Amino acid sequence: MAEFALVAFGAAAVVGSALAPLARWAARTVGLVAEPRPDRLHTEPRPYGGGIAVADTLTLVVGGSWLVGLYAPAEWLPGWLPPEVRAHLSARTAVLLRLAFGALVFFIIGLLDDRYDLPALPKFLLQAFGAALVVVGFGISATVWTESAWAGQAISILWLLAVVNATNMFDHGDGMAAAVGVVAFAALAAGQMMMGEWFVPGVALAAAGALAGFLIYNFPPASLFLGDAGSHLVGYLFGALAMVARYYFPEKGTEEFVVLVPVTIFTLPLTDMFYVVVERLPKNPFVGDATSHLAHRMLARGARPWVPVLWAAGLTAFAGIVANLLYFGSFLMLPLWMLAGMVFGIVYRRLRRKPKREEADP
Repeated sequence: MAEFALVAFGAAAVVGSALAPLARWAARTVGLVAEPRPDRLHTEPRPYGGGIAVADTLTLVVGGSWLVGLYAPAEWLPGWLPPEVRAHLSARTAVLLRLAFGALVFFIIGLLDDRYDLPALPKFLLQAFGAALVVVGFGISATVWTESAWAGQAISILWLLAVVNATNMFDHGDGMAAAVGVVAFAALAAGQMMMGEWFVPGVALAAAGALAGFLIYNFPPASLFLGDAGSHLVGYLFGALAMVARYYFPEKGTEEFVVLVPVTIFTLPLTDMFYVVVERLPKNPFVGDATSHLAHRMLARGARPWVPVLWAAGLTAFAGIVANLLYFGSFLMLPLWMLAGMVFGIVYRRLRRKPKREEADP
């Protein structure tokens, strides 16, 4: 398992770090550039090529590994892979293809927004169409304690919309969405590997590695932005992998509530989106600003640009630990959720207080 994790993550990180400069050049060449705006923190134009780098990395690493695993001579495969790897890969190929088509849909939606700066309503309608296509058309759906197919599909569509928009909104400062994505994918993979799964961890670790390679160029001060193409891709992929993952292992003592693992892992972006939308309701929740989000509030209190990134990664790591402990029994559920709720409540309560203004000089 350790070799598998290191190879999946490391290969994607190396490829991602190599492709990011090429994506930055390509974005500048075609004019995919984020200009300074009142609702943005950056003061100079920045290219949007991060999403392109992440998408290309996943295509090369996941697609290439899949083809090698299926068709390469057996002696080429490392000895630590399980002997049934070919049968496993073959059985999951259809799921991987559906995931890939869904990723392409959301990547294109985000790319359109990067290029044309779509208004909020058309953008949301495209997201809703994409989520419905993935769930109803491609069959990527969660049951979530219900035997009703349409109810499960409705919940799955709402889940995808929530995760995609939470990721998109959390990309409000250098390194924020990428750092959280690295930790969230790693936490999802860790829990699945504990239960003996291979498919979801492989894709999730590749996604974490691709984001880690990109983060080299996105860490404050960023020279490359993830863009909506990247945030839509990352949000979709986490949401979709969470739905195709298996959580309920009755033979190992897990209980049905363990399906809340991905929700718990993604607590920080979802919480941030909730607070921001509530705060914007008196005006317009669809109009962005440079004051409402986690990084905005920390920077307003004098934090250095890299501090919010480390806080976001640390809080997501804490949420991931809490989430994966839920695999071990229902008696842990209430205290763990209470602890997580207290931590995030305290953080956001303190950050929502406006900083004291210094008195003006006489």
